[in-house]
Amino acid sequence: MRFLLTVAVLFLLPFAGYYTWRGIRAAIAVRRSEGDETGTAADGLPPAPLQVLALVGAGLAITGILALALGGAFGGSGQTGQFHPPTLEDGRVVPGRIDPAEQRREAPPEEEQEPAGDGAHG
Repeated sequence: MRFLLTVAVLFLLPFAGYYTWRGIRAAIAVRRSEGDETGTAADGLPPAPLQVLALVGAGLAITGILALALGGAFGGSGQTGQFHPPTLEDGRVVPGRIDPAEQRREAPPEEEQEPAGDGAHG
């Protein structure tokens, strides 16, 4: 599912960019036909390039949040096990690693044996 979603998003991004560009160009053409050459809106909005940059930034932020949410919901990386961070041993860096879950299991605790002695409890 994650793979299909990634492929679909990557496939649709150029189309979304093209239609966004067409919409911006149409808005600029309408504004020029109305006689507003400065690019500022009559209702006090910032100039068109700032509006576009704000919309693109908001779109990228929302896309990033959705990607993180969907990536976590559909399994993430799939790695399981115990993580060991990089360490410094004898002057060299030992890279971090993930030990698989099977290797992480500890041996069952040994049964406690009575201490060797004369057998008298006291």
